[in-house]
Amino acid sequence: MDMGWNYVTENKYAPLQFKYPYYLMGISFNLVFYGVIYTLNYKIFAPRYLYTKKFVQYAGGFLVLLILFMGIRYVLDEVLLYNLTGAHNYYIDSEEFSRRYLFDGIYYTLRACLYSSLVFLYFKTLKTRNKIHQLEIEHKKAALNVLKSQIEPHFLLNTLNSFYEELFDTQPETAEGVMKLSQLLQYVTYETQHDVLPLAKELKFLQDYIYFYKKRFEDQFAVDFQIQGDVTIQQVPSLLMIHFVENVFKHGVINNHNDPANIHIKIKDTFLEIETYNKKNTSEKYMEKGIGMNNIQKRLTLMYKDNYTMHNEETETHFKAYLKIPL
Repeated sequence: MDMGWNYVTENKYAPLQFKYPYYLMGISFNLVFYGVIYTLNYKIFAPRYLYTKKFVQYAGGFLVLLILFMGIRYVLDEVLLYNLTGAHNYYIDSEEFSRRYLFDGIYYTLRACLYSSLVFLYFKTLKTRNKIHQLEIEHKKAALNVLKSQIEPHFLLNTLNSFYEELFDTQPETAEGVMKLSQLLQYVTYETQHDVLPLAKELKFLQDYIYFYKKRFEDQFAVDFQIQGDVTIQQVPSLLMIHFVENVFKHGVINNHNDPANIHIKIKDTFLEIETYNKKNTSEKYMEKGIGMNNIQKRLTLMYKDNYTMHNEETETHFKAYLKIPL
């Protein structure tokens, strides 16, 4: 491999006069090539900029690596090793010194970045596949827990549809409730087998879920449910937001107009927020029911790494939960 070495020995006072100085030159080259440029690109620039498609920043990072390669190599070869061996890496007095040093720097920095980037992307792909597999397992576990709570879903769906047809003409309001219940059951049983679903369907599921509690409590129902923002083609993890809504209805006080519960969903261009706040039912413990906080965190981490926010605030009387995920 041509490393641009064109030795000239002129320092007769060097303490070590090596007959073959390229051995030390080779060690210094590989130290800079692999130990500095390859490692920095693999650990920092490739994951931060190349993998995230920030190509302008990556080009700036390449310039930094080029300067490092040339600077460190010059110090090692033309200063330290020259004083030891009396040999230059290049003809130091040559008019082409700067040009050759620059061209070699670009060439070898580019090779180091190319090699390390390919290795990084290879292992990143393997890691991503493993995360997808783990995510599928976690989702199947969650779906299985939901299905276990159902008794003969096919039979129930057919029965509910029959009730709807019988009540449609005589009791339309009751028929509407039966239809919403049938849609809830069908959604949970079949559609949520996918990891992600359209945001519109998830919001419809939440609205139907809340509908039954509103029918149950009637005038005593005290929940401020709001959806802000535009719903288009966004995708969200299936059966994720229901975890937060369930905690409000199952473990909170929802019939106190002086202290109403809040469920607020905000849809932005690049992220979604859901925030709940309610008075606690003192006989209940929060975030321990349903899928569970730990499984929710595992699922979010598998999908978004650290690009999400979830936290809870609990006092003696109230509970607040917050979630922010990218869209």
